[in-house]
Amino acid sequence: MNLVGHCYARSILAVFILSFGLAIRVVARDTPTQAGTNPPSSSSFEGQRIVNIAFDPAQQPLEGRELDEILPVKRGELYRASDIRTSIGRLYATGRYLDIQVDASPSAGGVAIRFITKNSWFIGKVSTTDDLPEPPPAGQIVNASRLQLGDRFDPAQIPVATENIRKLLVQNGYFHPSIDPQLAYDTTYQQVNITFAIRTGKRARYSVPKITGDTSVLSAAAIVKATRWRRFLLPGFRGITLNRTRSGIDNIRLKYENANRLLATVVLKNIDQEGDKGKPEIDVNPGSIVSITTPGASISKKQLRQNVPIFEEHTVDADLLSEGTANLRDYFQARGYFDVEVHFRQTQSRNGSTEIAYEIELGKRHRFVYLGIAGNKYFDQETIRERLFLAPRSFELRNGRFSEAFVKRDIDTIEDLYESNGFRDVRVAARTVDNYKGRAGDLAEFFTIDEGPQYLVSSLTIKGASKLDLAKTIQSLSSQEGQVFSEFNVATDRETIIQQYGRNGFADASFEWSSRPGPRPHTVALEFVIDEGPQQFVRQVVVSGLKTTQPELVDKQLELSPGDPLSPAAMADTQRKLYDLGIFSQVDMAIQNPDGDEDRKYVLYDLDEASRYSVTTGVGLQFARIGGSNAITDLSDPGGAPGVTPRLSVGVSRLNLFGRGQTVSLQGVVSTLQKRGVLSYFVPRIFNRPKFDATFSILYDDTFDVRTFQSKREEATVKLTERVSKPITIFYDFSYRQVGVSDLKINPLLVPLLQQSVRVGIAEINVVQDRRDDPLDPHKGIYNTLDVGLATRAFGSQTSFVRILGRNATYYRLGSKLVFARETQIGLQPAFNISPGIAANDLGDPIPLAERFFGGGGTTQRGFPENQAGPRDSLTGFPLGGSALFFNNTELRFPLYGPNINGVLFEDAGNVYSSIGSMSFRVRQRNVDDFNYMVHAVGFGVRYKTPIGPLRLDLAYSINPPKYNGFPGNYSQLLQCSVANSCQASLQRISHFQFFFSIGQAF
Repeated sequence: MNLVGHCYARSILAVFILSFGLAIRVVARDTPTQAGTNPPSSSSFEGQRIVNIAFDPAQQPLEGRELDEILPVKRGELYRASDIRTSIGRLYATGRYLDIQVDASPSAGGVAIRFITKNSWFIGKVSTTDDLPEPPPAGQIVNASRLQLGDRFDPAQIPVATENIRKLLVQNGYFHPSIDPQLAYDTTYQQVNITFAIRTGKRARYSVPKITGDTSVLSAAAIVKATRWRRFLLPGFRGITLNRTRSGIDNIRLKYENANRLLATVVLKNIDQEGDKGKPEIDVNPGSIVSITTPGASISKKQLRQNVPIFEEHTVDADLLSEGTANLRDYFQARGYFDVEVHFRQTQSRNGSTEIAYEIELGKRHRFVYLGIAGNKYFDQETIRERLFLAPRSFELRNGRFSEAFVKRDIDTIEDLYESNGFRDVRVAARTVDNYKGRAGDLAEFFTIDEGPQYLVSSLTIKGASKLDLAKTIQSLSSQEGQVFSEFNVATDRETIIQQYGRNGFADASFEWSSRPGPRPHTVALEFVIDEGPQQFVRQVVVSGLKTTQPELVDKQLELSPGDPLSPAAMADTQRKLYDLGIFSQVDMAIQNPDGDEDRKYVLYDLDEASRYSVTTGVGLQFARIGGSNAITDLSDPGGAPGVTPRLSVGVSRLNLFGRGQTVSLQGVVSTLQKRGVLSYFVPRIFNRPKFDATFSILYDDTFDVRTFQSKREEATVKLTERVSKPITIFYDFSYRQVGVSDLKINPLLVPLLQQSVRVGIAEINVVQDRRDDPLDPHKGIYNTLDVGLATRAFGSQTSFVRILGRNATYYRLGSKLVFARETQIGLQPAFNISPGIAANDLGDPIPLAERFFGGGGTTQRGFPENQAGPRDSLTGFPLGGSALFFNNTELRFPLYGPNINGVLFEDAGNVYSSIGSMSFRVRQRNVDDFNYMVHAVGFGVRYKTPIGPLRLDLAYSINPPKYNGFPGNYSQLLQCSVANSCQASLQRISHFQFFFSIGQAF
C-alpha cells in the first residue's frame, strides 16, 4: 500500500513559501504490507541514507555543477526534511522553475529522491510581420506590446499585449486589424519567441469632424481648417495617423491661444468609425479671455511666450505667474536693465476675462563692464573665469551678461570648484558696484574668495574586497593618502570601484564610505566598505533576429564568451560594434532572468536587420566666381565671372550583401560642372582583420570644373583602409584609369598633344591624423594628411610621375572666444621617364593636363576663383595647372552676433607653380607670362552655425592678382588667327574681389 503525498508550489507563492517555510509531504513508496500493519510514513525516511538523486525531466535548466552547489541534499548523506524544504526554496530562487514536486521512495540501502520540475519560460524575440505599411513602424508596434526581452513569460501577457497593439493600430487608422499572436517555444534557452501576425487592411481617412462645445469664438469651419487634416490641393481628407491627430489637436489649441484664449480646452473624445472613414469628435471650450500686458516695457510676443509659463501649462495660478516674474526679471537683466523690478497684477473683469499685467520698471540701463576676483590662491583667474556665466561687455555682448540669478549661480560654481579640491570651508562673497569708476550706468561685480584650509587624506582603509584583486584599481583612486579630500573625489572613486566590479560580473556590488578626523589638523581618515555580492558569469550568448546575416559575422563582434564575467561594459561594447556594422536598425540586449538567483546567465541580443535597400538624394548650390562658360566657342571670362552651380546627387545602396555586412552602392552626381557615377563594393573587416576595410569601385566622371577643358575619366580603384588608432587612419589605393580631355580653350597648336587620352596606373598611400575637437567646426587640435603616389609603367601607366601632397592644419584657442586657425598645403609632382616626343621644354610640363595640380577658390586660395590659380595659356588666358603647389591659410575666428553667428578675418597666400624648381615666395609678377609667384589675399567672412556645419560667406580682396593675355574673340576666330600667326592678345587680370558661399569651414 502506497502513501502518496507531494509538494506542489507555484512561482507566484515563492516569496511566501520562502518566508514561512514549506510544509511538504513526500511520496513514500514501499512493498505492500500485511493487513493490520501501519504503512510507512514520510517520517520513516528521516535519517536514512540518500542513495540516489534524480531529476525529471533529466534535461534541467540549470547545469549539473549549479545543481550540486545549490542543493543541500547530497548522495550518501542522511535524509532530512529540512534539507528538502531548503532545496525547493533555492531552486525557486533561481527563477527558472514554475513547479517543483519531490518524490521520495525506498531504495536498497536507503532512500531515493526524485525532483519533478516544470520550467519557467522567458520572453525572447518579439516581432511583427514585415510588410506592414507605416506608420506605425514595426518598432513602435513591438514597444506597444510591452513585452521586454529576457523577462519572465506569462501566457496572461499575450491578451494584454494584443489589445495594446490593437489600440495603436486603431489610432493610426486601421479600424479592423487582425492580430494573431504566434508563440514559438525554444526549449534550449527556455525562450518564447512571439510573432504578432498582423493584417491591417486599408487605412481610414478623416471625415468632417463633429465639433461640440462652444463655437462662438472659433467657428466649426475654422476649427476644421486649423487641424490641417484636409489634403492640399486635392479633395477629401488625409489618412488617419496618431501623430497627425495629435498635431491637429495642438493646432486648434494654438489657434485659441492666438485669440488670447489661454485657458481653452480641446479634447478629442473619440474617432467614430464610418466604413473606411473616421469621424473625429472634438469638444472645445474656449474659456475666458486671458490678456497679458507688460506696462513699462516692450517685449515681443515670442519672448513673452517663452518666459511666462501659463502659455505652456494652459492654466493660471500664482506659482506660474511668480515664475513668469522671475523669468522676465532675468530676461531684462540680461539685456542691461540690472535694476529692473517686475510685479504682476491679476484682475477679473465682469465678463469673466482675466487681465494679467506684468508691471515692469526697467530703471536705468547698465553695462556690466568689469568682473573682479580676489582672494584666490589655489586657482588662477582664468580657471575660475572660464566657469562663470557672468560676462563683461564685449563685441559679442554689448551690455555684458549680468543678473542676480547669474551672481548666485556663479557663487555656487566657485564654491563647488573649491570644495571638489578639498577646500571644505570655502566661502565666496559678492559685491556689486554701480557707476564703476564714476561712469554712470557702468556696473562691476567683485567676488572675494575665502579659500580656507585644504583638507587632505591621512589614511585610506578598504574593507570587504576579498573576491576581486583591487591592487591596480586602488592605485588609480583619487582619495590616496596625502591627496586632496573631497566628496567629489570620493564619488569618483566609488564609480571607479563599482565599474571595476561590474566589469568582473559583480552586478550587486555596493559601496559605502565614512570619514573621521585624521591625526593632524585638516586631515581626514577615510574608510571604504565594499559589499561585493555574488559574482555572475556568462552561460551563453544567445543571438536572435538574423534572417540574411551570417551568424559568424555577428560572432566576431561578441565581446563575451561562455564562462566570462557578466560585464555590462562588455555587453555595451558588443552592442556598439553591432551597430557599427551598419546593417542593423536596432540592437536590443538583455540578461535573461535578471532577478533570478543564479550565477550563470544567458546574455541575449535581439537584432533587427535594416532595410537592405536605401535611397538617398541631395540638392546643393554653389555660388561663387566661376571661370568662363561650358561652351567651347566661348573664350570670355577666363579669370572668372559670378556664377551659380546647382547640384543634384542620388545614391542607391544594397546593404548586407550575402549576409556578410558588405555593401554595394551606386552614387550619381549631376551639375552644370560635373556628371559623375560611382559603383562601389564595400567589404568591412576584410580578411577577418577588425582594423581593415576594403572598397572596390568603378568610376565614370565627366567634369568641367576646370573651364580650360572637359575631362572624362574611367577608373577602377582598390582601396584598403586601416584604422591604426582613433586619430590615425591609413588608406592604401591602387587606381587604374583612362583619362581624356576635350574642348580645350587653349592655343590650337597645343591641342593635339594635350588632348591625347592617357592611361594612368597609380599606387597611393594616404595617412590621415585627425585630433580636432569637432571636424565640422574645429576650435582646437591638429589635422594632418600625407598623400604619396607613384604612377609608373610597371603599373601599366603611359606616364610616370610621383605625387606628394601634404597638409598640416592647427587650431588654437585664444582666450575663451577667439580661435586662431592655420593650414599649410604643399604639393610636388615630378615626372620621370619622359617620352622623347614630350620633352619638358616643349609644353612646360610633361604631366598630362588632367593629372596636374589645380587650385584656387574657397578651400585653397580665396584670391582666385575656383581652380584659377597657377600657369595660364599664353594665348587664351585659361589655366593649365602645374606640377607644384603651395598654399598657406590663416584665420582669426571670433563671435560676431549672438551665439550662432561668428566672424572670420583671413589671409591666404600661395599659388600653383609650373614646376618644383619654379616655386617662389616673391610677391611681384614679372610679366604677363609669369605666374610662378605668391599671390596674397585678405578678407572677411561670416559663419552661421547649423546642425550640418556652418554656412559660410567669404569676401576676399586679392592684393596682387596675376595679369595675363586673353583672347577677345570666339574659338573659330582663334583658329583663324593662329594659322596666320596674327592673334592679338587682350590684357586681362584676375579680379581683386572674390566671394564664396558654401557649407563648412574653409579648413
